[in-house]
Amino acid sequence: MRGRCGIVFVHGIVGNNRIFDFLVPCVPEGYEVRFVSLDGHGGDALAFSRASMARWKAQVEEAVREMSSRCEKVLGVGHSMGCLLLMEQGARGLLSGLFLLNPPMIIRPRISFLTNAFKVAAGCVGNDPVALAAKDAYGVTIDLNPLHYYGWPRRYMELFSEISRIKKEVVSNVKCPVWAFLSAKDELVGPASVRPLEKLPRKTIEVLPDSTHYYYSEGDRRVIMEKFASVL
Repeated sequence: MRGRCGIVFVHGIVGNNRIFDFLVPCVPEGYEVRFVSLDGHGGDALAFSRASMARWKAQVEEAVREMSSRCEKVLGVGHSMGCLLLMEQGARGLLSGLFLLNPPMIIRPRISFLTNAFKVAAGCVGNDPVALAAKDAYGVTIDLNPLHYYGWPRRYMELFSEISRIKKEVVSNVKCPVWAFLSAKDELVGPASVRPLEKLPRKTIEVLPDSTHYYYSEGDRRVIMEKFASVL
């Protein structure tokens, strides 16, 4: 029954799909929606160690191809690493558009990333909205067995390698329209991420002044939601 419209949501590394909760009310009735839960997420550190970038890429491709077989138009919505996984599908011509939140084209960790992670691990987020948003966005539970983290360095090395490959081989081949949002206060994604995104043939790039990697201020949320609604 082609002619329908669909949306594929993909979260980031050690994340979950709750990051998209504020966008769900904007989805028109009749749209088909798929949330991809990447392997190794939603469980403990050992499950994440046993995952792989190859499996994540296969999951996203499977979801996009499956929805494309039924829907004439499919929008890919990603956060962080999810943006990279969807850009690959955009370059293959399988998506009608890409809506990207904090695409990690350049990684530049800030001290606030470590302090927020410490607050979450120690259970002392208090009323800090940024730390609370990070806690809600994390998709891997705290694991007290250090041996269960054996695969984490490799997972992140795979991510860094994928970022490099996407910039060199994929970005310029994404022909569908792209709407990308970067956060001015992002504790992981550097502001220089704008430069690789400028190579996209059809793009709209906005920098959110009051948001971080996981936290979106009320005003910035409105900006994202209004653009999202206009795209659908």
